[in-house]
Amino acid sequence: MRYLCTDTKSHTDRSRTIERKPELSRPHMERRHFFKISTWAGGGLLLGTYLPLACSRDQTPKLDWEPNFFIRITSDNTVTFICSQSELGQGTSTGLAMVAADELGVSIDQLQIEFAQASTERFGDLQDTGGSNGLRIVWPELREAMATTRALLIVAAAQKWQIAPEDCYCEDSHIYRKDQPEQKWAFGEVLDIAATLPAPRDIQLKDPSTFKYIGKPVIGRKTKTAISGTTPYSINKKLPNMLYAGIARCPVWEGSLVSFDANEALKIPGVVEVLEIAPTEIQSTDYKGGVRPGVAVLAQNTWAAFEGKKALKITWDTGKNGTKSSADIIHELAEDYATESKVNVDLDKATSLFRSNNKVFSAMYDAPFQANACMEPLNATAYHRGHKVEIWAGTQAPKLTRDRIAELTGLPLAAVTVNNPPSGGGFGRRYFCDFIEEAVILSEKLRQPVKVTWSREDTFLTSKYHPITRDYWQASLDENNYPTAIKYRGTVSRPSGFRCYPYSIPMAFYPFLKYKESWLLPRASWRSVYAHPWGLGLESFMDELAHKAQEDPIQFRIKMLKKAPIREQKALPWVGDDLYPAKLKHTLELVAEKSNWGQTENGIFQGVSAMSYNTSYIAMVADVSVNDNQVKVHQVTAVIDCGLAVNPSQVKAQIEGSIIWGLTATLKDAITVEQGHVQQSNYDSYDLLRIQEAPHIDIHIVTSNDSPSGTGEVGVPGVAPAVLNAVFAATGKRIRQIPIRPELLENTEI
Repeated sequence: MRYLCTDTKSHTDRSRTIERKPELSRPHMERRHFFKISTWAGGGLLLGTYLPLACSRDQTPKLDWEPNFFIRITSDNTVTFICSQSELGQGTSTGLAMVAADELGVSIDQLQIEFAQASTERFGDLQDTGGSNGLRIVWPELREAMATTRALLIVAAAQKWQIAPEDCYCEDSHIYRKDQPEQKWAFGEVLDIAATLPAPRDIQLKDPSTFKYIGKPVIGRKTKTAISGTTPYSINKKLPNMLYAGIARCPVWEGSLVSFDANEALKIPGVVEVLEIAPTEIQSTDYKGGVRPGVAVLAQNTWAAFEGKKALKITWDTGKNGTKSSADIIHELAEDYATESKVNVDLDKATSLFRSNNKVFSAMYDAPFQANACMEPLNATAYHRGHKVEIWAGTQAPKLTRDRIAELTGLPLAAVTVNNPPSGGGFGRRYFCDFIEEAVILSEKLRQPVKVTWSREDTFLTSKYHPITRDYWQASLDENNYPTAIKYRGTVSRPSGFRCYPYSIPMAFYPFLKYKESWLLPRASWRSVYAHPWGLGLESFMDELAHKAQEDPIQFRIKMLKKAPIREQKALPWVGDDLYPAKLKHTLELVAEKSNWGQTENGIFQGVSAMSYNTSYIAMVADVSVNDNQVKVHQVTAVIDCGLAVNPSQVKAQIEGSIIWGLTATLKDAITVEQGHVQQSNYDSYDLLRIQEAPHIDIHIVTSNDSPSGTGEVGVPGVAPAVLNAVFAATGKRIRQIPIRPELLENTEI
């Protein structure tokens, strides 16, 4: 007879909140803090011993121990890291695994990685991945959880040896004796004792000098599976009795379905059924909801579903947006700006300084709609059984998705399971739930598994998009054309948005130009989100002010940063720390040196930008030439301060990718709309930067012992202004919009 033997102990202590310090290493942590990190949402401290085999006196049972929500150790010495964050190709799972391996004492090659299901009970509000927060928000809790686990294993081994725990250490999944290092216990050999121990009151975090992985370039499991073609993307998910769905969605946002004829579609071999999909309402946050009306073709394979979709005959009512274009939105933004509004935030009495100066300089900067263009098209598999639903989808927001599907279906949270395998790019688009809702809606109707796959054309023509923006800037100038104050109205309405304003020039923020959800296209986040148009305006305008004052653009910025105060912003949940202008100043000083600023020749000209994003800082210089009204970027030099670079090779890869991303938006194409219809349908009409067009990229990482911060987005916002500023240096013509078209260089006044 088999038995399931368990000895699960649950401990909680929430008597006080422990402030997270920014230092890299804290020598001790109180026991109650460990309880906190192990019970973020009341899930209990998992100090249990699990015996899935028979409890027999004649057989050593297999132990499966989860001391916290990040780690699982079995008696065969398999150590598994449970990654709470999404892996989108950005390397977060590798970075977190490096932290776990170093602090616990495990070889990174031996550490297994498992991606956690969505769980508020386990991970609270810290599971969704966006805003370059994948590693930053987990770093302190993960280190402390691993250090506590290490302490428990050491105590268990010390008891077996009958020696003091101080005489032991962990390395390569074993506990060693310091005086006799040839003696060791595998982690799996001490679980019977470790699982019964109480958490220690104090723990010792490892000194950074002992790190084997953190701070060093590591090729992790993510890269190896990608190279071998074995990454378990959700698009590869298969279930028994599963149907495959292709959906024809209304081509105009907020349009409606009038009628459809499915006769020809049903003749396609493999097509099983054709169903109407009714639109779902966008919730209070636009990350939730927003399924377009459509017609779904369900088939025995994806090819048949897509062929059936092509054969549908559909009549749409395009509604009020069916007559509007991108130009109409720009006109609406201009009308909104013309409407008087009161100042929202006035830093250092900027408005009064404006009144005391008569000379005003103004500029306006435009950025278009953009698509996310992920390599792996959006897809999701759902199995709605009536009383519960399970989902497989590469998503940036497993927790938010779980909440939304519970709302949509009326099921309790406990009945919704969201599996979150790696995905082939996210860039903000996979933070939204609409593509997952579609799979759930269809599975609920059919009561069998359904996989929804978007075609490449779907991801361009009927998706969600980065909004079109227009930013207005004004500066009051003194008799020497030096700026005394700035007024701004556009994308951002406060100085704390995206760590946005580091300079010492007094500045007034006005309410943002209204963005209506009915404006042609629904919104999606996009790599760097609103920091992209903000950076375009801020760093272009700072360059224009430097030239007005007849100063070197880098030295002008450094001067504006010397006297800038530290801005208190760490209370904002997506920021995590205050804004330190001195850090940005340091990156500017270094980039001037590394780029050989001012020493170019042979028709090469330079432009600079400096940006902060959340807790990271970056300065970059673009080397550009302009011939026959064509812009060529030869080199981009960047200096980044992202705190401790956990995996420097991944940091460089992220900044390189961000620069290519930013150059595509600056030089290539954009999403345009005519009569409500998106005009770009694939990579042939939405052109991306090609390999032969890519510049040499030179990345330098500032050495820092501060806590690690994000790198996935900070490199995007400064690209466009650095290039535009270089174009001005080359031509004397000031371009204030992207992408840069040849006709702009022809017609722009000097």
